[in-house]
Amino acid sequence: MQYLKLIVAAVVGSCMMASVVKAEELPAPIQMLANQGLTIVDSFPAPGGLKGYAAEYQGQAIALYLTADGEHVIVGNLLDLEGRDIAADPLYELVTGPAQEHAWEQISRATLLQDGDPDAPRVIYTMTDPNCPYCHRFREAAEPWIAAGKVQLRHMMVGIIREESPAQAAAIMGSPDPAEALKEHIDRRDRGGIEAVARFVRIGESVIRANHRIMRELNLSSTPIVYFRDENDHVQVIRGMPQPQQLEAIFGPRP
Repeated sequence: MQYLKLIVAAVVGSCMMASVVKAEELPAPIQMLANQGLTIVDSFPAPGGLKGYAAEYQGQAIALYLTADGEHVIVGNLLDLEGRDIAADPLYELVTGPAQEHAWEQISRATLLQDGDPDAPRVIYTMTDPNCPYCHRFREAAEPWIAAGKVQLRHMMVGIIREESPAQAAAIMGSPDPAEALKEHIDRRDRGGIEAVARFVRIGESVIRANHRIMRELNLSSTPIVYFRDENDHVQVIRGMPQPQQLEAIFGPRP
């Protein structure tokens, strides 16, 4: 069927990945997708005689629905009468939530740039490139909360935007006061930012290499990427510059 053809075409040629669910437990249509690169995490109840499967491919959660005859699979969204995605909660519980908690733990163990009061109650992790204009805008948007002592940013510095980004990121992390160096860089961005002083680059370059490894392991390739905990203590991720209406969800009530 068409949905199956589309997903198979999308994953042909990808590296083989072992499914979390044992292969002998998978019906043939689901196993075929596992063979093409999807990680089948677990099953979940679905209406209408269907059986749902939570899958992951390149960091994205995907819902699969096995038909009652066991011979066909539907890939994508299944909506109820209210327009809600049947798989939203199962996918978060089985795939997205654990993955985002894992990312939070990995980033928390990295060497990070402390920006703001380390005792501020709300911790935000953000992946920051020195030459990313949206990273600069995000830092400026956070300033009222940081100045009020409500929020601390912990930057995982990377260098992926421009040729000079890795050296500048390393120089910032290798400087005596990385937070002040980042602030100076943002203030001077129209003039090319800070100079990548060689001795600071040598100190900081191992940190940037390690941060790049974390990005690859998490299948991330852009900046900014913002990790925060919501009111339910669930890890949430926003890729790119957050919209104005998202700022209070990230930082809390405006001071």
